[in-house]
Amino acid sequence: MQPEEKKNSKIVLPLWLTDKSVFQQNVAFEIIGKAPALATVTFEIVKYPTDGRKISKLDTDYGVILSRETTTGERGDFKFTVPAYKASCDAYTFIFRCMSEELTVSDMRCGDVWVSLGSEFLSIPMKEANAPSGPLKRKVMSHLSFLKKDSDDSFRWIRVGDTKALSEVSSSAFAFAYSLAGQIAYPVGVIDLARKDSTILNWISNETADSMVAVKDYLGSIGLYLDEELYGKLLAEDKKRSDTVRLEVDIEEGKKRLDFDLGKDRELKDLKGLESDEDAVKNAAALDFPSSEKSALKGAEEGDSALRASAAKMLDFSMIPSVKPVKEEEKKDDLDYIKPMFRMSYLYRDLLDPLTGVPVRGFCFSPNKEELVFERYDLLLMGLLTTLAFTFEPKVVYDDSLMPSILFVGMHPDNVDFENPYSVLEFNEVIQAFMNKLDMKSGLISLHDLLLPDKTMSFTLGQRLATAALGTHFTPKLPTSCPQLSGVEKTGNKLILKFDNLADGLRLADGRSELLGFAVCGPDRVFYPASARILHGVRVMVWADSVEDPVSVTYGFSPIPHEATFRNLSDLPVLPFRFDRRAAYYCPDISFASCDDLVFVGKRTKDSKFEQLDVFRTFKGNGVISSEPLNKTQGAASLHIRYETDKALYGFEPVLDYASLFAPLEIRGRTKLTVDVFNPEQRRKQLAVEGFGECEIRQDLTWQTLTFNYKGEGSISISELKFTITDSERNGEIYFDNIRFI
Repeated sequence: MQPEEKKNSKIVLPLWLTDKSVFQQNVAFEIIGKAPALATVTFEIVKYPTDGRKISKLDTDYGVILSRETTTGERGDFKFTVPAYKASCDAYTFIFRCMSEELTVSDMRCGDVWVSLGSEFLSIPMKEANAPSGPLKRKVMSHLSFLKKDSDDSFRWIRVGDTKALSEVSSSAFAFAYSLAGQIAYPVGVIDLARKDSTILNWISNETADSMVAVKDYLGSIGLYLDEELYGKLLAEDKKRSDTVRLEVDIEEGKKRLDFDLGKDRELKDLKGLESDEDAVKNAAALDFPSSEKSALKGAEEGDSALRASAAKMLDFSMIPSVKPVKEEEKKDDLDYIKPMFRMSYLYRDLLDPLTGVPVRGFCFSPNKEELVFERYDLLLMGLLTTLAFTFEPKVVYDDSLMPSILFVGMHPDNVDFENPYSVLEFNEVIQAFMNKLDMKSGLISLHDLLLPDKTMSFTLGQRLATAALGTHFTPKLPTSCPQLSGVEKTGNKLILKFDNLADGLRLADGRSELLGFAVCGPDRVFYPASARILHGVRVMVWADSVEDPVSVTYGFSPIPHEATFRNLSDLPVLPFRFDRRAAYYCPDISFASCDDLVFVGKRTKDSKFEQLDVFRTFKGNGVISSEPLNKTQGAASLHIRYETDKALYGFEPVLDYASLFAPLEIRGRTKLTVDVFNPEQRRKQLAVEGFGECEIRQDLTWQTLTFNYKGEGSISISELKFTITDSERNGEIYFDNIRFI
């Protein structure tokens, strides 16, 4: 059925029901349409194999498998119920007849239908992303369909052969559908609704807000509750603004062609509340100009010459209005303008409401960074789920396997608020807490371990969502979410952590030999970096030698969790967490202290993108700082420094002025610094640490620990940490490892 055919048809079907549709398996649903009043409408479903095999005429699974008839009401309404069918790669055709008209919807499939909505990574189209390397399987590609809304406001199902239309499809939705269909081997349809600049408010219906008092009151308290009248005023304001922009462009283009349109100028000035150029000219002509017959200056010229001269000198030409209009102060609108992204129901009306009654398998939702401002995001999440429940089928579920699920996407660290650094982490905690209270199947997928800008990230998200979808609905052994902390046991000064969604176990990230990102605290509630080890692939043991009585633990609980990279065997990263929400001082980023890495991922400035940044730099003399994995005291490596002194001095330091480190770093509850040093030349040297003092480096061929007392008052606070070596020789080398604050 072509779009034009549908527009001209007397039989009107739901907007989503077009050629190449996918409808949900094992769920009966209703088709509600319109036709001429009090007319007979027939409905047939025809099924045929797509693999070309021959079928018997006696095979009731093919041919016309359903035939129904009804009579429209006085308003032309009709309704047919499509029974529950099993998933199949075979093609279905829906045929509707009324009077002399026949309307056909062909090349349909029965499989799983998912809805993708929200913002951020779910909204990146195929044309703006790069797919990971690797060939795509043609058979799997044939199972994919995507529902998009065209520019002409009509919905259209897209297959992979429609390359131009496919380029507009969400890259995450494509990766999700492809990964899922590759495992279940039957059709997958994704209703692709995600929009780049949308927020959760856009998807919540007015009916939902009106029926949920808590949601309505919260939206009212922040000035974002919209009734029909206010919404209408906003639409009128939108039209005024868009017309203003259009006219400004048209007038500027006309000026370039020396074709000035006074009508458009008048219309534009009316919209802005200004006087048009044409009116200004008319008004200027009525003023008392010196050249007019009745002007004061003209009368003076006919009298005394002295008067004429003085009158001419007194004339202030700056008082004469220019032909250009004087800009008046714009009147304040009675209605405060609300950006579309903060309008309730803005996208619900356009995208969700037309899909009412569509049966689905589940939903994928991604938040927008602008949503950090919502203190009661849990209420908005409930409003979203209520809206989705009233929009899509099945509303009543008697079989738990048919219960729709929802997969949330965590907010990415790139959205960090430097005024409130932990806000992204707290936001994701709200989603986690909300999700854990739901009766419906749910999961949370994170991208916190993928910080560097990468056009394949949206595809990775789609693959992770597909893994969770498989675990939720098809394969119990697979995870339904990124792994989360599920329990803590204490054994002496060590904590044993349990996780759910392990998928047969945990592993280190590729290229890592140490488990990083953990911190523990004692009764003083000051967190300090901790060592960790995976036990038997299913648990994690965490401890810190300096904390004898650990009472709480965190993992990746940092505004930029660049060390939080370990994952389960399905390649889903463990979610950052804190064991409790009691008041505490969380560990600052002192990852440099391990001396394991020479680079890390961070932000150079508040506005810059994530990039690989140097951990250390030389500030005195010349030096080459390298990583040494063999000669070390702890961790994965030590620093091996070959240096050239400047006036017997060589200095190096960790770089602490990157925005993502949030210096000055406060190391509470600690008053000393220790560092392990190896002096391979067995030569007399001295090490000074700015703010801590200096120590002699022994002439021993062994690792030695140097201890420095903090010279400042109170807890250690550092914006820079300069290490200076005094060496009488021109060249030298030294090993550094395991910087500790004790």
